[in-house]
Amino acid sequence: MAMKRKTWACLCLAALTGAIAFLSALVIAIDPFQVYRLATRYLPPIDNTTQVYANAGIVRSYDYDSAIVGTSVTENFRPSQMDKVLGGRFIKLCTSAGTAYNHALLLDLAFETHDVKRVVYGLDVYSLIAGLEETGSAVPMYLYDHNPFNDVQYWLNRSVLGAFLPRCLRAWGQTQDDSIRDSMYCWAGRDDYGLIALYNAQFTPPEEVYAADRFMQAARDNLNTHILPFIAAHPETQFDFFFPPYSAAEWSSMQGKGTLESMLALRGLCYDALSAYENVTLHDFAARGDWVLDLNNYKDTLHYGQWINDAIVEDIAEKTCAVTDRAQIDAATAQIRAWANELMAAGRWIYQGD
Repeated sequence: MAMKRKTWACLCLAALTGAIAFLSALVIAIDPFQVYRLATRYLPPIDNTTQVYANAGIVRSYDYDSAIVGTSVTENFRPSQMDKVLGGRFIKLCTSAGTAYNHALLLDLAFETHDVKRVVYGLDVYSLIAGLEETGSAVPMYLYDHNPFNDVQYWLNRSVLGAFLPRCLRAWGQTQDDSIRDSMYCWAGRDDYGLIALYNAQFTPPEEVYAADRFMQAARDNLNTHILPFIAAHPETQFDFFFPPYSAAEWSSMQGKGTLESMLALRGLCYDALSAYENVTLHDFAARGDWVLDLNNYKDTLHYGQWINDAIVEDIAEKTCAVTDRAQIDAATAQIRAWANELMAAGRWIYQGD
C-alpha cells in the first residue's frame, strides 16, 4: 500500500512537472509579447491594456534606429510620417501616464539593443514629479532585466496562459505588417473634441497655493537619474525634447489645484539642464496660441488630436519652436500664466472651441 502511494505521488509529480514544462515551452515558442523574437505568424496583442508587457518586446525585437518616447500625448504620433519628415526609422516607446523611470526603462533597452540615432522625447512635466522608482502602473520588471530565470513569471503567467496565448493562436496566420508602427497604442478617432474637453477643467481659485519649488527636487532627481545620463552617454544621438501643448484649460486647472507656479518652474529647470548638451534641441509648444486656445484640438484639457502630433513633427523638422535661450522659455511661461489667470478671473472658458 505504501508503495502504491509512493508511485502515485511520483506520477502526480511527474505529470505536474511535465505540464509546467509544456506550458513554459509553449509560451517561449509562441512568445505573445515578442520578448525573445519578432512575431511572424500571428498578430501580437499590442494595445493600451497590454502596454507595459508589449513594450518589453517592442523595444527589443522591432527594427528601428529612432524612437518617440513619452506619455499618452505621444501615442498618436505616426512613425511612418516621422520617417519621411525627420529621417530614420521610428518606433513608439510610449507609456500612458508614464514617469521618467518608465521612459528610462525603455531607453535602457533601446540603446542596449539598437543603434539609436534620434530620440524625440515628450517632456511631460507630470512625468518629472514622480518618485525615482515610481512607475505609472505596475511594470513586470522580469521582462526588462537580464535574468532569464525569473522569466518563469512570464511563462506561467495566468493572464498570458489564459488570455494572451489564446489570443495569439486565434490570430495565427495574420502576420503583422509595417503599419503596426503607426497603429500601436494609437487612440486617434475614438473621441469627440471641442467644449466637451472641459469636463475635467477647473476655473475656481485654489484653497491652498503650493510653493514654487514644491516639485523642484523631485524633477531635478529625475533629470539627473533618468534623462541626462542617456544624453551624456550617447553624444552621437540627437535628442529632441519638447514641451507638449496642453490646452490653456489644463494650466488653469493646475492653478485651481494650487500647483501652477510649481509646475511652471519645472520648465526653466529643464531648459537649464538640457541646454548644456550639444546633441539636444528643446522645442516648446506649450504657448502655441493657435493650438492651446482652440478646444477643437482637444478631447480633454490635456490630450490633443493626431493632427497636432503631425504638426509637431513638421515643426521639429523646421525648428519653428526650438528654444534658443532662457528668455524665450521665460516669455512663454509668462504667456501660459497670463492665460491661466484670465481663465481663473473669468471662471469659465473664454477662448475658441465649439
